[in-house]
Amino acid sequence: MIESYLRFSEQAPAPYDDLLRLVPPALAVLAALLLVLAVDQILQLVLRIAFGRAYSVRVPFSVRVGVDLHPDDVGSFSMGYPQWRSAKKDGTRDRRTNDLHVIKNRTLILIDGWKLRGKNPFEAYGLVRDLRRNGQVVVPCQEERLKRSEAASQILRRRDSGSIDDIISAFEDRPTDFEGFCADMFRALGWAAETTPPTNDGGYDISMRGETGATAIVECKCYARNHHVGRPVVQKLHGANATVGAQEMMVVTTSSFTQGAVEYAAQTGVRLIDGPQLLSLCRRAWPSESSPLSFPTTATWLTDGDIMARIPTDLQRRYR
Repeated sequence: MIESYLRFSEQAPAPYDDLLRLVPPALAVLAALLLVLAVDQILQLVLRIAFGRAYSVRVPFSVRVGVDLHPDDVGSFSMGYPQWRSAKKDGTRDRRTNDLHVIKNRTLILIDGWKLRGKNPFEAYGLVRDLRRNGQVVVPCQEERLKRSEAASQILRRRDSGSIDDIISAFEDRPTDFEGFCADMFRALGWAAETTPPTNDGGYDISMRGETGATAIVECKCYARNHHVGRPVVQKLHGANATVGAQEMMVVTTSSFTQGAVEYAAQTGVRLIDGPQLLSLCRRAWPSESSPLSFPTTATWLTDGDIMARIPTDLQRRYR
């Protein structure tokens, strides 16, 4: 019996023999993959250096460099932003699913037979800015054309802001644009002003920093003359500042304030700017708007805030 068992054991294959036979092919596949990755990295390094020397720029590692087989006469680009594969209407992740996949839409830059793709929109746009500063022609992308159109509309609205009724009429169909109008006015008065996102604005519409470093937050209300701003609006701004800690708080409106709002503002240090005061500030900011609709090209370049606003809010922390 013992001899029969020993003979069977010698003839039977070891339990791991099949697995051991798979090791050499697996190692060969792994080695081939590593070789391909190494060759790709070396090729990208060579192309990145060649492009950088040709245009006197530094190409970020997040940007892949390739060849454009159908080049145009001038440079162009289109922005790409990350997005959730499973997203809600506001772009944030739909938590009703377990899908955590992020689609990294790449920014595409085409110039003189080169094709560059960047997965980080901030770094890719920074490369576009560097190319332009070095004299390369890169035509505006869709977002820049939209920004230019909005800037031209701002100038037209300023020209037509001869009275409070003109301002109300300009924004009655799009009251949220009144925030941008006010931010533009404060910039002309020396503030560095940025509007907050339309949703989840933190309880205020504009954040500002003055030339001396003073900070301020502003709430904007484009109301008809007979629609007065009440105490709750002022109270909300004051509550928001408990988190922000700005040195100044302002409420700007095209109408006026109720007595309750005036009394609460006096107690809490909130500055109230009503219609007549707003018109006075507009005239200080823009003494004459008779010049043509022209502004520096760089004025319509995208800011980091412009780019961040197009990224879902729950992905923005990855780029801060």
